[in-house]
Amino acid sequence: MLARTKGAPEGTKGISLFLVPKIRVNADGSLGESNDVVCTGIEEKLGIHGSATCSLTLGGKGRCIGTLLGEENKGMMVMFHMMNEARLGAGIQGFAMASAAYAYALSYARERKQGRNLMQMMNPEAPSVPIIQHPDVRRMLMWMKAYVEGMRSFVYYLGSCFDRVALAGDHVDRDRWQELIELLTPVVKAYCSDKAFEVCTQAVQIYGGYGYIMEYPVEQYLRDAKITSIYEGTNGIQAMDFLGRKLGMKQGKYFMELLGEMRKTVATARQAETLKGIAVKLEKAVSRLGETALTFGATAMSPKVMTAFAFAQPLLEATGDVIMGWMHLWRAVAAVPGLEKHAGSLDPATRMKRVEKNKHAAFYEGKLRTAEFFIHTLLPATNGKMDAINSTCDAAAEMPERSFWL
Repeated sequence: MLARTKGAPEGTKGISLFLVPKIRVNADGSLGESNDVVCTGIEEKLGIHGSATCSLTLGGKGRCIGTLLGEENKGMMVMFHMMNEARLGAGIQGFAMASAAYAYALSYARERKQGRNLMQMMNPEAPSVPIIQHPDVRRMLMWMKAYVEGMRSFVYYLGSCFDRVALAGDHVDRDRWQELIELLTPVVKAYCSDKAFEVCTQAVQIYGGYGYIMEYPVEQYLRDAKITSIYEGTNGIQAMDFLGRKLGMKQGKYFMELLGEMRKTVATARQAETLKGIAVKLEKAVSRLGETALTFGATAMSPKVMTAFAFAQPLLEATGDVIMGWMHLWRAVAAVPGLEKHAGSLDPATRMKRVEKNKHAAFYEGKLRTAEFFIHTLLPATNGKMDAINSTCDAAAEMPERSFWL
């Protein structure tokens, strides 16, 4: 528990960390008397009903004892050893719910029959078809698949960074991967949790009215996913951390190294004729992100600091978008040899025939098509986000508080 001792400095510099048991432990290890910790209420929440979030009263009778953990007034420093891992966990939790919501939505779309196929709309004898055949449902499913698979690769990539820290041969290599973890932690937490909620929203939409009913599972994922953008530090705090601390580490060295890793994937993808188009598009987005981050980092150090931090969340989101594009291009690079092997050719007509008969070809085709979808149809919107960021419009930061009133 975080608490302030008597006479402690104001703000976070005066916060200490304590271990406060419900039951005191005697010197011989046996349980002693109650420590004057009382649960005063269970919170009624939107979601995560399996977690008994409660209100506690400590020391109502003046008999509560806590044990100081670490040094006095350095509680936040100790907490952050745990918080960074907890933030990664929140991002992964959001991704996991998004993945489950997509799986349910896909299954439902394959089974639910409603309406005629668009190509048979004028045929009164045409039968109803599974809704996965309708263009808008396919668009929503592809949108969900793109973010779920991109997030999966993103969290796995960060996991590989932890492995590289553990296996590093020298401190230079170890520090490099550790700093990359520090840089990407707020992005994983905020981006994955935000997109998870959006994916769950799309799942409810695919179910239609049934998605709004508790008899079906996706409404629970929608409710439960929201907390991941709130706890372990709200996503606004993550964005401020990203802009204020992480982006400028070592004068931006580690952010530039991240962009360098992306460019390595682009260079590999350019060698495959099938991937050249999406590789070029991603390369432009990577360059644009680098320019935006450089310009905006300077703005954050200028008198326009309030304006800069008003755009911290859009900057984090744009970074996440480009990382998603990178992950998809990387997946496509890995998929092309497998697709060529199982489809016999990269010719689109030949591929489609083999996909119907070969599950491995279908798997790799899905990776390639999803990469094309994300980079061609979703990533371009990121350029608009970066236009907005670079505008440094000060309306939100400078408008008088009274003017927010309706």
